[in-house]
Amino acid sequence: MIAIMLEEARLAPGDRVLEIGTGSGYHAALVAHLVGPQNVVSIERIPRLAEWARSNLARVGLSAVTVVVGDGSLGYPERAPYDCIMATAGAPDIPDPWRLQLSPRGRIIAPIGPRGGQVLVVATRKPDGSLEVREGTPCAFVPLIGARAWPE
Repeated sequence: MIAIMLEEARLAPGDRVLEIGTGSGYHAALVAHLVGPQNVVSIERIPRLAEWARSNLARVGLSAVTVVVGDGSLGYPERAPYDCIMATAGAPDIPDPWRLQLSPRGRIIAPIGPRGGQVLVVATRKPDGSLEVREGTPCAFVPLIGARAWPE
């Protein structure tokens, strides 16, 4: 699934990426190798997971990846706009803050749909600010918990 997401993202060196759901930091490390670690921000809602990811990233020389604790459904406006927002947790729909933090022609790669089974969505921001949405691979991710996603 990670390979499919990375392929759909069409990342290039220098792209600014927001990852929602850090976990162990593995996905953030792969993204960092493609775009540069200074261009990656990853949000994790569970503090101990964020610390574990920071440790894992530092161990492999990627301490320049920014890992923050917060509500991923709200994005991270402090470093916006992003060329790509990638979520590794399933949301009921694309949260509005992600749309607002996306650069022109930027992409959102996220599992969207009900708990227990989603579809990987690729949404590209059009010049007028709207999203062109394409549904892809069926998938099942942990739920995205937050103010603009599933309640805890």
